[in-house]
Amino acid sequence: MKHTAAIAKTEDLSKSTIMQLALCAGLAFYGIVFLWNFFERGIFALGINASVFLALCLWLFVWTLRKKGRYSRSDFAWIIPIALIMASYAFYDNLFLKMTNFLVLPISFVIFYNQAVLPDKKTKPWDFEFILKVIGRLFSFFKDIRVVCSSYVNLILPARKAKQRIAARILMGLILFFALAFTIVIPLLSAADTIFAEKMQHLYQLIKQFISPLCIYKLIALAVLSVVLAAVLRAWSRDFHYKEKEKQNTNIDTIVSGIVLGGILVLYILFLWVQVHRLWVGTLPFDFKETEDLVKSGFWQLLFLSLLNIAIYFFTYRKTVAQLQKLLGAFTVTSLLLLISAGYRMTMYVTYYGFSYEKFFASYAILYCAVVFIWLISRLMMKQRSDILKFLAFLFIWMYALVTIFPVEQTIMRTNIVLAQGDGARLRLFEMTMLSPDVLGLIRQYQQQGKLREPVGYLAREGEAKSKEEFDWNPWIERQEKVVEDKKWYELNVMNIHYLQ
Repeated sequence: MKHTAAIAKTEDLSKSTIMQLALCAGLAFYGIVFLWNFFERGIFALGINASVFLALCLWLFVWTLRKKGRYSRSDFAWIIPIALIMASYAFYDNLFLKMTNFLVLPISFVIFYNQAVLPDKKTKPWDFEFILKVIGRLFSFFKDIRVVCSSYVNLILPARKAKQRIAARILMGLILFFALAFTIVIPLLSAADTIFAEKMQHLYQLIKQFISPLCIYKLIALAVLSVVLAAVLRAWSRDFHYKEKEKQNTNIDTIVSGIVLGGILVLYILFLWVQVHRLWVGTLPFDFKETEDLVKSGFWQLLFLSLLNIAIYFFTYRKTVAQLQKLLGAFTVTSLLLLISAGYRMTMYVTYYGFSYEKFFASYAILYCAVVFIWLISRLMMKQRSDILKFLAFLFIWMYALVTIFPVEQTIMRTNIVLAQGDGARLRLFEMTMLSPDVLGLIRQYQQQGKLREPVGYLAREGEAKSKEEFDWNPWIERQEKVVEDKKWYELNVMNIHYLQ
């Protein structure tokens, strides 16, 4: 206890620590004021406000990185794509990407920021030990929460003012009591006894005359967010060291690896030979289910082979004799051939059935895998050992960042409108009602131009009535307009502002 108090007191005297605590509290205050509507309206409440909040958080962590002497120009390789992802909230309402950001952004930031703290980050390889250490550092901020709380108390009421500190402790106890009483204990007791609930309603009404429950919730959230931000900043900025468990020049058994690689390569060739009549398809079957199975089977083959090849590379790269390294090249070339076929099938699929979220990002995954395979092939021609895991991570974050600021929904909409005019089109334009207000302006424009009619030839082949030729877009337009109109000025994004103008 004395040691912890001493640490908190010493840190309280540090100007850098005071600055960090103040900045964390300021960021938490900004988040509570401008992001609170997220709990009521979800993703649509995140616009320019979210981008500014995330940008300020990024600046705080990079500023701390500079103060620690760990910042270098090479860090731009991860700072720029992270910043682009954060900025995407200020551009689009794309629900798919905004939801995906909740998973990709924190995981990517944890990995790249913690590797930036490494003293030898340019040469340190990414291996299993690195991943395990990063996971450990991810949860390391829990042990800093108590120290941060003490630091905030010392910042508000310095330790030398003993009487004020006692008053602060009494106030803290009262705050915790009322928070637990009115959020957990009283609601549970009220549910168990209606008479008790009626009595408590009078108490609630009396309290509401002086203090709003929403105000209390926001104050609690402000305190929690301030402490968590400061604890995370403190934990992740701490020195980071780890030892490599596996030596770079360790070779695996030549006979075992030769049998495994050779056997799998034979299976690959046999598999491709059996599937050769399905690899290059001139036309797609008219039946949608059959077409979907044909295309998706190629996509899952791609995914499986990609993961298998990456695993093979990770465990055998530069750890076998030269002859076996050539087998790795054969694996990759084989996968690349299948990838080209899968890409060709996907192109035909989109040509007939149009774009959707699934088909757009499946196509983007094909592009990602193509870059990976070409890079893996090139690595076998280099004398210097390459860090495969690090390349995959950086390639992913850059390609993901670029797609977040790319007008995905507008591209889907414009492409499908063009494809619907072609002969043999099988897409249904009404399926684009899944899109967000990003295309609200385009929908209005195409509606006025009469381009939102379903392909007549498709309806005739399906035996559907001509009355289904034109889908009523007005309910969708009204819903999206209400979404935009309900936003606060700081929740808007570029596409919303463009539409409102």
